[in-house]
Amino acid sequence: MHRTAQRALAVIAPFLLLTACAGSQPTTKVSAGRITGEWEGPHGEKFTFAADRTFTAVGLDSKNLASTMCPGKASEGGWAFYVSEGKGTEISDKAAKSGSWIGLSFHGSAENCELDLAVVDDGKALCATDDRDAPCGLDVKFTRKS
Repeated sequence: MHRTAQRALAVIAPFLLLTACAGSQPTTKVSAGRITGEWEGPHGEKFTFAADRTFTAVGLDSKNLASTMCPGKASEGGWAFYVSEGKGTEISDKAAKSGSWIGLSFHGSAENCELDLAVVDDGKALCATDDRDAPCGLDVKFTRKS
């Protein structure tokens, strides 16, 4: 390899690594009480999570969420933390008191919506994802509404 190519690779490699890890972020385990309430995304996406493990949502058809087939109009469903079932298998469990991943089950015309939420930033944000290997893979981060 020529010296010029080696230098170029040395300069470009860190940027490629950063790009590859863009959707990766550590998750945080929180109690159900820290999830309940209103959360907003950067482009008008909204979730309201209730203590009875139901939710309402609106604006989930934003540009970054388009691939998830979620509706823009008001929708509702149930939420639960994922829990380990052993041997690398996880299921959503409405009785789980805490967790770092939230499974969403949409009702009615929104039931084709493929979206999970990862708890990040020490519980201060929820990241939308359709890939458990990339907690913030869809680049939509919800923060609690003040």
